[in-house]
Amino acid sequence: MHDPVDPDIVETRMLIDGRLLVPEAFGRGPTHAPEYLLDSGRLRATDEPREVQLAEAYCSEGCCGALHVTIRRDGDHVVWSDWRRPSPPPSLLPARELPEYRFEAAAYDAEIARAENDHSWTWPARRTARLIAAGLRDRPDLLTRWDVEPGWVGTDFRDRDLTAVSLAYRTGPAAGQSGEDAWQYVMWYIPEDGTAPEDRAAAALHRLATGGPEDVRRGAGRG
Repeated sequence: MHDPVDPDIVETRMLIDGRLLVPEAFGRGPTHAPEYLLDSGRLRATDEPREVQLAEAYCSEGCCGALHVTIRRDGDHVVWSDWRRPSPPPSLLPARELPEYRFEAAAYDAEIARAENDHSWTWPARRTARLIAAGLRDRPDLLTRWDVEPGWVGTDFRDRDLTAVSLAYRTGPAAGQSGEDAWQYVMWYIPEDGTAPEDRAAAALHRLATGGPEDVRRGAGRG
């Protein structure tokens, strides 16, 4: 859903005991978007503990920190524990320790599944982006065979009706220079044209499958 303070940001809202978790526990930036936390399956609980970044400061984690939690399954429960977050500025009182939260596993799994399948908050361009991202996760060979990595997939910050796909191309060092390969980033914008998001996403994936990313690079921009 949209952040009421910054409507251009879409964030995942997590409530525990009826209270918003991230604003009270962190407050330096919004919760990550549903694409990052839900579409990726990061909030699912497994027997193997997994640390998840729930939110990052508006500037960056390296500057003002982030909020991390470890999620694990413990018998009939799911446990959120081992919180990591930056210390408050010296002028403020010490932040309270975050408790270990335990959830009934069946109810937790059902709520995560419900959230993952809830697309009611999306609009056409955003749904197109989610479908493209899902297609790239299911068929990584569409890009890896060209030595290309998917970057950010979402909607353009200036025009929410534009689906934006970033692609990262590995390039060698510049002539006369040595060192690691560099990366070149290309933004591909897919405009809202009145067709169904499923059709626009399928067309984008088909273009990658048949023409390859070089075709996208040559036509970088809208298309």
